[in-house]
Amino acid sequence: MNATRNTTTNTLNKNTIALNKLDAVVFDGTILDAGITEKTKIYTAPIDNFVAALTLNAELMNLGFIMSAQLLNTAKTLSEVQLTRLAQELIPPLQKRKGSHVNYQPMYPNFPEQMIDASDVELYFNAIRHYWSAGQWTPNYRALPRAYAFEANKFIEIGLTTNTEINAIFTKLLQSNDSIAEDDKQTLEWFMLNVDNTQLIFPGDIPFAENKCIIAAILLAQDKDISPLVKTATDILRIATYLSEGDVSLAQNVQYVSLPRSLRKTLTLQLARVINEEDIGRHRNKWVRLFHNLHVGEYSEKVYAIAKKARNNQALESFYGRVEYAINTNNLPAAINLLKSRPGEFGRKLDLLLRLTPQKKGNRLQRLMQKADNGTQPNFQQNHIVDAFLSIADKIPTRNLLQLLGHLHRRNLDIDKRVVFPKGNTQRAIIVRKNMKALNKDTLATLIVGIKHTLTKRFSEEAPLGKVWIDPDLMDCPVPSQQRSASKGLFSVARGTRLPIGDDNTLRLFVYWVGRDIDLSASFHNEDFSLMEQVSYTNLRSRGYQTYHSGDITSAPNGACEFIDITIDAAVERGARYLAMNVLVYCGPTFSEHDTCFAGWMTRSTPNSNEVFSPKSVQQKIDIRANGHNVIPVIFDLKLRKAIWTDICLPKHSQWSGNNIESNRASIEERIEAIVDSTHKLSLYELFEMHAAARGNIVTTREEADQEFSISKGVTPFHIDDINCEYIG
Repeated sequence: MNATRNTTTNTLNKNTIALNKLDAVVFDGTILDAGITEKTKIYTAPIDNFVAALTLNAELMNLGFIMSAQLLNTAKTLSEVQLTRLAQELIPPLQKRKGSHVNYQPMYPNFPEQMIDASDVELYFNAIRHYWSAGQWTPNYRALPRAYAFEANKFIEIGLTTNTEINAIFTKLLQSNDSIAEDDKQTLEWFMLNVDNTQLIFPGDIPFAENKCIIAAILLAQDKDISPLVKTATDILRIATYLSEGDVSLAQNVQYVSLPRSLRKTLTLQLARVINEEDIGRHRNKWVRLFHNLHVGEYSEKVYAIAKKARNNQALESFYGRVEYAINTNNLPAAINLLKSRPGEFGRKLDLLLRLTPQKKGNRLQRLMQKADNGTQPNFQQNHIVDAFLSIADKIPTRNLLQLLGHLHRRNLDIDKRVVFPKGNTQRAIIVRKNMKALNKDTLATLIVGIKHTLTKRFSEEAPLGKVWIDPDLMDCPVPSQQRSASKGLFSVARGTRLPIGDDNTLRLFVYWVGRDIDLSASFHNEDFSLMEQVSYTNLRSRGYQTYHSGDITSAPNGACEFIDITIDAAVERGARYLAMNVLVYCGPTFSEHDTCFAGWMTRSTPNSNEVFSPKSVQQKIDIRANGHNVIPVIFDLKLRKAIWTDICLPKHSQWSGNNIESNRASIEERIEAIVDSTHKLSLYELFEMHAAARGNIVTTREEADQEFSISKGVTPFHIDDINCEYIG
């Protein structure tokens, strides 16, 4: 493996993985697996360090975490040395999760009260001197003592786990039917390099190609057989891309590293087993470079012959070319017959095929038999398409069917634009403008019923759930997808998920970075998503909205921070419905090129009391590593008091005024609307409802349930690995 990946992976260890994934910790050599099984008598040493254990628990509570009863009972039986070790295992990674591992010094240290009381002249004068000095000068204010006030905080419980449960993380990640985040890929690599493979459970089938090829690449580097994992030529391309530090989704080009002769030979011989012209044609330019890198002519005549055709730009046989030709020539029967051999592709082309069928076609008898309903009844061609698709729907992976089901939910309406996330390690949300006329309502009904029947039948073959209670709030939580570009944070949920923010009346946004000029901004939008007001470096406060910025800092070689306080009730009274948190690079490198940049939000009931940054109050903290200059981590529905998780990167539209809210107004408005109006995504409620209908009984109260699906208990939107593994498998 290469040095860069090793450096990244070496920052992980068993307990950082356990804390991030399980909110738990394990002790090798101190707590035995056999003792943890009962979750009772964990450690029997005759020691009672209860006071020391409580002291450690108090430290955790200052960060917003708390020991479970099991962990506390175990901690009090540890020696001083073992307790110190426990503290070292817990505190640093938990500090990073909340963002409390750095020092926060806002330009106005007595924020927010100082910003409320300052005169316009004072703010203007300080800003001018700061800008004229290229960010070197800052006003010298004495930080005044801050009053203490009690603020209710919800603590995250940290428990005990076992090596077996930690190793199960590896299995769940490999069983995911979707892309996984970059940090999860590093976790897979850590397991492969640091845990005896005999202790890991490899699924019989790794359903997602990108995850499978990461494992294959590591096995190849360890000189192990990868034949069972290589099914297509594209698998070889992904393996070579991963070894070259590239994006295994193949969305971007990569400079292939020089491989040892033995690896070149192995990859070429593996390629010779599975190569076909269609796979090569799909990524022709990448293959031309990789063929040269592998010196394929030295190892396989078959591969060399196809490589020669690719290099000479000769036509390569393609299934997709035949389908496109059939569609372009309006030969729908031929297109349908071809697509039935590729069910997944049929699902992707289904909407297009239905839109291509003209209304009221067929012979005279067929037309006369149709009702005079102005085209509301499906025509015979549409019936044929639907019947053909449903005949092969059981061969389509669950995730693809769920995505199609969500898409069909809104196809009773005309669509002129939609937001998409391009394949690859990017958070960029792209607005696609395409006029798609509504599909026939009866055709849609038939398709939806047929797809649900297919899924329910599939789910019925899994283990019974018993009595099931499903939280209605899960209707606001989309099924997770496209996690490869998800930011690392205190928690992870699907984009579009709506989570309650509590009753506190102040939202405090924050950003911390090291490097060039990064700005924190807040934009207020009405019901129609139009910009009403903004607070940023160009407008440090809005008295009408009772929103205040902590001061714009333009240079942070040693780290800097900015805060914005939003008074929710005041903003709602002014007519604001949505608040977007914007983090922008004013000028200079992208976020991914900064060593450090993270952001998040707190809820505060007494904003002028306690510390400006209170880790106990942090609701979310994410590392911003997007390859861009503008990100919207979250949108708040101020009226319903919910955070709508976005985690998107916007295209940069810098003008003479700089990269700010003003120069990005249209882009911000459009993407807020697209994220909020996410009716095309299937909800977790609908997913769990189908599972319950297939293998359980839905009950009306959580007290009578054997299995709970909700925002906070049982299976929740935060359990992305479990959902991908057990409910979308």
